[in-house]
Amino acid sequence: MNFASCCNVYTLFILPQFILCKFSKGVKLSKQSLFKKCPRCGEKTYFTAKTCDNCKLVFARLEYASNKKAKESIKAGRRKQEVIMTTTLPRDLARWKMFVICAFGGIVGAHNIYIGRYLKGFFSLFFVLLTAILMSVLPGTVLSNLYANFLFVPAGIVFALWFYDLFMIGIKAYKVPIALDMPTEDSKPQGKEIVITEKEEAK
Repeated sequence: MNFASCCNVYTLFILPQFILCKFSKGVKLSKQSLFKKCPRCGEKTYFTAKTCDNCKLVFARLEYASNKKAKESIKAGRRKQEVIMTTTLPRDLARWKMFVICAFGGIVGAHNIYIGRYLKGFFSLFFVLLTAILMSVLPGTVLSNLYANFLFVPAGIVFALWFYDLFMIGIKAYKVPIALDMPTEDSKPQGKEIVITEKEEAK
């Protein structure tokens, strides 16, 4: 088959299928863009909806979400009642900080402890500390046999979680705990205070 024949095959068969595939993906994306997932229950709802039809969450309250409040609720044992897992970061949590902490301290679960995912973070920390203690106490041959027979799977899980978390933070898909900290008079945006003042002056 010469060059001209290859070009004809590409033009008549491959190129139309490629365009059709791209078009169908675009249609799917446009349909998906009409909906959003509720961060509390995961139910799909219209993008313009103000509340979730399933759990009745008011989406405007997410503007006042707080990771600090979520960590306090988790420590107090109120995780199920007050904490939501979502990929949308609150104002008191920076993505670049999460990425840096995960890159340099993710092997010990530092990023998970930082954002309040304590169970996952302390699992990594416990295993790394256990490894350090065993390395200081046991001889090399015994330690290598122990890893080969018993600790190989946990070690692989810790490293896999580290790289997985780093990847998910990088693509903005890592879920963090947040709590809906309702605003006080001091925490309301300045623009709303100005509007209220202007209405009061008009009256």
